[in-house]
Amino acid sequence: MGFLLLFILIALIAVAYRRGDRDLLSPWFLLCLAFFASFCLVMLNYANWQVKIHGLFVLYVCTALVSFGLGCFVCTKVPKAKETQLPLLYEQKTHKRYPAVAFAVISICMLLLYASKVIADNYAGLSLSTTLRNIYNNTVENDYSPGIIFTQAREVLVAIAYINTYRLITKLFSRKDKIRYSLLLVPIICFFLFVLLSTDRNIFLRYALYFLCLYVFFYRAHYKKKNVNVRIFKRVVVFGICIVAAFFLLGRLKQYNSNFFRAIGIYGGSGLYNFNLWLADFHGPHLYGKATFSTFLRTVQALLGKIGIHVDLTMLSRFDAFITFRNPNGYVYSSNIYSALKPYVWDFGYFGVILFPFVTGLIFQWLYGRAKKSKGGFAWVLYASLIYGVIFYPILEQFFGRFSLGIVYELVWLVVIYHVAFGTQKLRKCAIETERVQGVNHG
Repeated sequence: MGFLLLFILIALIAVAYRRGDRDLLSPWFLLCLAFFASFCLVMLNYANWQVKIHGLFVLYVCTALVSFGLGCFVCTKVPKAKETQLPLLYEQKTHKRYPAVAFAVISICMLLLYASKVIADNYAGLSLSTTLRNIYNNTVENDYSPGIIFTQAREVLVAIAYINTYRLITKLFSRKDKIRYSLLLVPIICFFLFVLLSTDRNIFLRYALYFLCLYVFFYRAHYKKKNVNVRIFKRVVVFGICIVAAFFLLGRLKQYNSNFFRAIGIYGGSGLYNFNLWLADFHGPHLYGKATFSTFLRTVQALLGKIGIHVDLTMLSRFDAFITFRNPNGYVYSSNIYSALKPYVWDFGYFGVILFPFVTGLIFQWLYGRAKKSKGGFAWVLYASLIYGVIFYPILEQFFGRFSLGIVYELVWLVVIYHVAFGTQKLRKCAIETERVQGVNHG
């Protein structure tokens, strides 16, 4: 059954690639590729995990992927405005006034503010790794938060890092850009220090996916040559190896003891396999939205509590309960990472893997359509910053599961920082020099 699902996933990747006009960033293609990569990790652990794939699991996974694809297809059939042929947003005059120094200073201040609070609340002495482990345990077990002021400092820091990354990649693909790399890198370095303190490796992965997505946007737009996807793929593989290595090292810093292959297998594959195990024993009852929208409901609960209205949501938890697997040969793993499909099934059964993937397919295809028509700008930033919701599908619900004030803060600060950095100039005001540069590269 496992090899049957592998064959189906390969077929779906091929169909999605063709339906997406052979674009490596089309959401359905990325979703199918993410499931394929995750399931390959399951099959690579075939012996240790005593893998047994249930027919119901194959049905639910395939249904979800097809439903997502249908959502994308329906969105493409909605009439759209005519696409305008505009130059890429590389050489605007506003780039010469990019507030790189101000962003660097603000990022350092926000990092120091956030770090002082988190370390003061969780300092464990002895060593950095012990303190980081204490921060992680406090977050998981006690739902630790440093407070609204320090949370906003974090969001400003993240938003500046994202916009500076966009500006950095712009510089990489521009021939006339006098801004210094060192200034652009300061907020990004501050962001990585924040990631280290937060102990949340998902934040790092979201940024990594954001960077890769933006890089592909720029590379594809700048080098419209034959076999451009092959060129992109080679570069993404190199970046991917660096990202996976950094992800592993971040785990070691908070005292994870698993070796490299075990750690990557558990993180990237156990979520999907745990869903397979959970699905085989699930018989209800259904929660009718409480699982999928648990984060949103807990936010509502907290807000209502401030005005004296108390809602009982004790069954909802920020972190899923661990599944512990024991193999007679002595291999043991514990994982609280589920596929995004689990809450959909928990809420509405089989109908859930039709409804929610279809809706997310519509949303991401719409975002992708806007980004594809753009010649740069905020449409690229927005799509790249949200694409993790698709890539994380096999291991964790990261779209509906982040419906909270947190995602509102993130998007608001992203819009504000982008506006401060680039203003509101339209793409029609791009410098004529950009067209000349494009003509040289395409010639």
